[in-house]
Amino acid sequence: MRYGVLGPLAVWDAEGRPVRVPEAKVRALLANLLVHGGGPVSADRLIEDLWASNPPGGSTNTLQTKVSQLRRVLGREQVVREPAGYRLLLADDVVDATRFQELAVRARAHREPAVKADLFADALALWRGPAYTDVAESLFARGEIARLEELRLAVVEDHAEVRLTLGEHTALAAELGTLVARHPLRERLRMAHMRALYRSGRQGDALQSFEELRRELAEELGASPGPEAAALHRAILRQEPQLATPAIGSRSCRTNLPAPLTPLIGRREAAAQVLARLDPRAPARLVTLTGLGGVGKTRLAIAAAGDAAERYTDGVWLVELAGLGASSDPDDIAERVITTLGLCDTAATEPNLDDLVGWLCRAVADKQVLILLDNCEHLIESVALFTKSLLSAVPAAHLLLTSQEALDIPGEVVHPVSPLALPELTDPQTVARSSAVELFVQRAAAAVPGFALDADNAAAVSTVCRRLDGIPLALELVASRLRTLSPQELAARLDDRFARPDVSARGLPDRQQTLRGMLDWGWQLLTPDERTVLRRLVVHADGCVMASAQSVCADGDLPAERVPDLISRLVDRSLVVREGDRFRLLESVAAYCAERLAEAGEENAVRARFVRYCTESAERESERLRGPEQRCALDLLNAETVNLRRALDLAVAQGPAGYAVRLVNALGWYWFLRGRFPEARRSLRSALTADADAAPGARRAAGAWLAGVELRASPGDAAPLPVDEDPTAGVDDPVLRGRLQWFVGTGLTGRGHLDEGRALVEAALAGARAVRDRWGEAAALVELAGHGPAPEGAAELGAALFREVDDRWGQLRANRSLALAAAHRGDPVRTERLHREGLLMAEELGLWTEVVETLTLLGGAALADGLVERATELYERALSVSAVRAYHRGEIRAEIGLGHAARLRGDRDAAASHLHRALAKSRSSGHATHAAAALEELGLLTRA
Repeated sequence: MRYGVLGPLAVWDAEGRPVRVPEAKVRALLANLLVHGGGPVSADRLIEDLWASNPPGGSTNTLQTKVSQLRRVLGREQVVREPAGYRLLLADDVVDATRFQELAVRARAHREPAVKADLFADALALWRGPAYTDVAESLFARGEIARLEELRLAVVEDHAEVRLTLGEHTALAAELGTLVARHPLRERLRMAHMRALYRSGRQGDALQSFEELRRELAEELGASPGPEAAALHRAILRQEPQLATPAIGSRSCRTNLPAPLTPLIGRREAAAQVLARLDPRAPARLVTLTGLGGVGKTRLAIAAAGDAAERYTDGVWLVELAGLGASSDPDDIAERVITTLGLCDTAATEPNLDDLVGWLCRAVADKQVLILLDNCEHLIESVALFTKSLLSAVPAAHLLLTSQEALDIPGEVVHPVSPLALPELTDPQTVARSSAVELFVQRAAAAVPGFALDADNAAAVSTVCRRLDGIPLALELVASRLRTLSPQELAARLDDRFARPDVSARGLPDRQQTLRGMLDWGWQLLTPDERTVLRRLVVHADGCVMASAQSVCADGDLPAERVPDLISRLVDRSLVVREGDRFRLLESVAAYCAERLAEAGEENAVRARFVRYCTESAERESERLRGPEQRCALDLLNAETVNLRRALDLAVAQGPAGYAVRLVNALGWYWFLRGRFPEARRSLRSALTADADAAPGARRAAGAWLAGVELRASPGDAAPLPVDEDPTAGVDDPVLRGRLQWFVGTGLTGRGHLDEGRALVEAALAGARAVRDRWGEAAALVELAGHGPAPEGAAELGAALFREVDDRWGQLRANRSLALAAAHRGDPVRTERLHREGLLMAEELGLWTEVVETLTLLGGAALADGLVERATELYERALSVSAVRAYHRGEIRAEIGLGHAARLRGDRDAAASHLHRALAKSRSSGHATHAAAALEELGLLTRA
């Protein structure tokens, strides 16, 4: 049973059908038990609550009669009698008030404003009227009613503030007026209304609203507006610039740029120069920051890109290329960009992804976006080809690159990044003005609290900075030495160090020799075990967690339990950087350690341990992807994506035998859930080609994964696999074989081979039942229910099994089948409930195309019910998500829906605008079916 208290008391069965609770006292009894949230309520308390001061004769028997009546409705097991009293058995999410609070918590925790707004909207949509309407006058309900109403108003205020950041001020100005009139003393609500009015060009109305607040507070409470409201009033009077839509919520702030841990030192002028070159109106759209390793290119680029964020309506994105191998092509770079921009789910809906660069260019053709490609020096040719293609096809795109050398292509603006300014004299005031000294002193103070530049150490500090040529990385590495050396001793050591002939690296420019010498000195000061851990960490392409470090660095001579302490020491020496629970090496340190690893003759052994750890980790997470830890497993595999790619490249290139195939088999389901079909296809082909010595059963499994991927990712006219063969034959594990039969079978169904696909899915169902694989049985049942005749109750049983194993993706898929069946039966209430549940799951899993499809279905249902405003809101949400995710099909459907809604409202101009946009987008993106739908709706508008 599910219970509704956010409005009139309601009960629904497991299928979403309303359950009638007869008689007012029985309804009051149920409400009382719900108010107590499943806790026990004594008989005396219930009698007092239900009959107040006028209990009937034999009140205990009368209460028992009401309880019996309630049990007949809900089921005897649902109302339990205990020594402490009666209580209602409630699961976690069966009461709409609980779901409302959970959605509010999730919304507040989410970082992306658009998602926050959607979650708040979903929470508010659960309200059907005032809470506990049936018992609003009962004393036992008043406290809970007041609590829920306060929570609702807080969510309304949260939602309004998020919508303001998304630029929805015009709609809010109208919507909040009624609420403010109903709750005139709520300052936060009033402030949101004032901001909405001001941003809508209604400054006078915003000021009048404040005067109303002032008057109401004085008359009702004898008080004045609080400082925040008063400050907002002053800002409106002065028309202060910060009253414009905050960047944090605008689409321009969509970014993955990391927050800087320390201030940018000595680069103010350079950052301003780069920022000027990143103006969207600038003729040059490619800026490359060049300079030697360790000079601070990435830090400068991130700072300038962050300052430019408000200029780019579709975001500023950092794409790290250091993890890509030197043989990577433009499609590999495009794949990394697609993943960073969150477009994998959209790309998975396309029938042909052989040309990833071309698809990306089409997807972002109308976007105003800045992409920062970091560490390009090992991919110069591929980056140049990618850059030329993107800039040619996307007129509003700008690229910012960091590299040790320029691309040397037409249109490129090269900005050399020099070391920090060196001190010219040795007196403290003059020395302090040097940016190299400023950085050194800041890092020294972090390493040795209380350290400061003074007359005693100014000369030594100046010597250190000059000796290190002002190279930021060298300065940061040496600053930690002040824990054991004075500045004078450090300067003397450096003079001695760099005077020796063995520190010169033949063929390197002077400044690179300086950095190399600094790294050599730091290396020699490490203990043997510290050196061992440092050089072995380099195998990780994108940092690592401690468990990975222990598995990769430990061997017979170095126990795993010692690794955490050794890494801690390396962090203290600034040779390893800690970011949350991950540890990584700076670019120049990593290059140095790679040389040391090769000198030690450990490359093959360390790489083999790395491949083994990544494979075993992926295999563990693969199992978690089909249960209650699905979200955590997805997050972990997302974080390890670059390392997993590196492990596969190593396994393909040098083994150990069998690991390449094992790794791709472990990642198959992850790739499917994330829509990463190009990566899956390339990786599976590579592993099958290179790993001929893998176990035959494992190779057959990889072949089946590849077959299923090809069916989903190849062009529509490409030849599918032979339909008379089962690609899973020879897979040893019966559970895996059944799941692969389902995977290939659903791929065949999607390509129109219904009979062949159904045969494989039926075989998967039989196999799953034979080995009691509940997940496999659920997946097969839901698929059969969605395509043609299916066993009685297949969708319901599949949904129940997915709930049993607690797989959110499976529940989402089952909900879609159940919702379509309910719509076919003419049950709109259940259809909407199932779609709303599916919407929450899709948002939770980041399946954005599914979010859009569900929103448009809900919008269509609202239009059918005559709820034009509600439909408009749903279609606007669908349009917003589609635009962000470059989902053109979704944008078109949303525009058509908005045009339909505007026509029903009588707004012919708005309807025509939406429909013409849909028509233009349909023609430019090749969606002929949607173009016909837009034309049909335009015809209705013309005849109206």
